[in-house]
Amino acid sequence: MPVDIVAGGQGGDEGKGKICAYLAHKGDYRYAVKVGGPNAGHTVFHKGKIYALKSIPAGFVSPRTKLVLGAGTYIITDWLLKETTLTGTAGRLIIDPNAVVIEPRQTAAERRDSRMMKSIGSVGTGLGAAVRDRIDRKKIKFAKDEPRLRRWVKPVPELLNKALAAGDGVIVEGTQGMKLSLLHGEYPYVTSRDTTASTFLAEAGLGPKYVRDVYAIFKPYVSRVGPGPLAAEIKDKSKLNIHHTKGREVGSVSGRLRRIGAFEYDLARRAVAINSATRLAITHIDLYQGADNPRRLSDIKGEAAAFLKKIGALSKVYPYPKLSIVSYGPGLMDVLDLR
Repeated sequence: MPVDIVAGGQGGDEGKGKICAYLAHKGDYRYAVKVGGPNAGHTVFHKGKIYALKSIPAGFVSPRTKLVLGAGTYIITDWLLKETTLTGTAGRLIIDPNAVVIEPRQTAAERRDSRMMKSIGSVGTGLGAAVRDRIDRKKIKFAKDEPRLRRWVKPVPELLNKALAAGDGVIVEGTQGMKLSLLHGEYPYVTSRDTTASTFLAEAGLGPKYVRDVYAIFKPYVSRVGPGPLAAEIKDKSKLNIHHTKGREVGSVSGRLRRIGAFEYDLARRAVAINSATRLAITHIDLYQGADNPRRLSDIKGEAAAFLKKIGALSKVYPYPKLSIVSYGPGLMDVLDLR
């Protein structure tokens, strides 16, 4: 089996955690790899519990899958240790020796920076400061230098490439989305790293040879926690309340209520092209009328059906991705799988 990648097509918060968990549950991946930092969380509803994950890959729902943090991962050790206990995954965790540990001094430095916290909208985990220190080649702490993490440290690129050569599968769980990419996003309202499929591969320690599918994840609207452009932003409090309650549009790391705007088709087309998306996954379709507990695609009616018809235009963007997954609720199996 090859590599599948999950990437966000909007401003983050598209439901990538749900899709990663579903794919891991249904698929046969030997490794689930998470990249990025704890500033972006993924929420998974599984067996009656809600997991707000900041470090552990959403693929933990598959007990046969090993969980990997690549060299492009940034770790807050206390948070990671709590999640391994919460998810019962200490026996399946693997960490690249060059993953970076965010130190308290970096978190404090970021939170003292009023421009980052107020103007840019950082959630204050210290990720940006840690990335900056790494780029400046300052002294930083790697996973191999953290006594509490050493038991999990293994050579990730070698493990993954051997597994792929043997026919095993790998799913790479990206973070955030196109609007927040340092390279392709809406600068300066971006995160401290690129957030597209090619970079996710590099952060995991993989090359492009084995990639099979890239899933681009979208919602029928766009949300973002911090400042920055947002088309046709909703200001009506009653409409926002529906998104914040039924849509659960609250930052899983920051706890902030997310801003909500209209679906941005130009952004979506760029996301398909830059990520080389081969498959589309739509989440939160239940925020539209006509998507109540469908059993097949033809059961979706009204506003929801009209949106899915319009989203079909993305399949005309090279490499012509197919609508493959439609999520109509928070539960792991609240999914129409069209593959």
